Amino acid sequence: MTRLSKDKNIKEPESVDIISLLELRNKFRGSLKRYLKENNIADVIILFSPEIDVKNYGSKNFFVAMAVTTNFSFPEMIEPFARSLASENQHFLFSWVPAHLFGTEKFSIFVEFSEFGEFLVNGLLGEIIREADVEEAVVYLSDNIKL
Repeated sequence: MTRLSKDKNIKEPESVDIISLLELRNKFRGSLKRYLKENNIADVIILFSPEIDVKNYGSKNFFVAMAVTTNFSFPEMIEPFARSLASENQHFLFSWVPAHLFGTEKFSIFVEFSEFGEFLVNGLLGEIIREADVEEAVVYLSDNIKL
């Protein structure tokens, strides 16, 4: 077992679930917490694939992956898998939310560097955070980490 924050034991990662932002909106009324709770899941990657007209770049197809997890210690443990889900013609953007660190000084959201700038990146990630109510899900996961 990995010993992490909040003095809790976290089980080693076994698997990660994948769901699109559209499916979260349509089937779970935009509630990542509801999805996690109904399926007894602690690790998920939310996918969002918008096409956006980017100033000075033209129309670009993005593949945004936000991992919300309790069983991964570093973004490098999950980023390669998330990247493998994107097609070659998509611009990959990855972020990681370590819910097991919520409420500690170590909590922060990891955002991989993108050539498209902070404003666009924050907008894409903000869309997932808002539309899936990621904040509520992080609190739920943090409060329900298995001892």
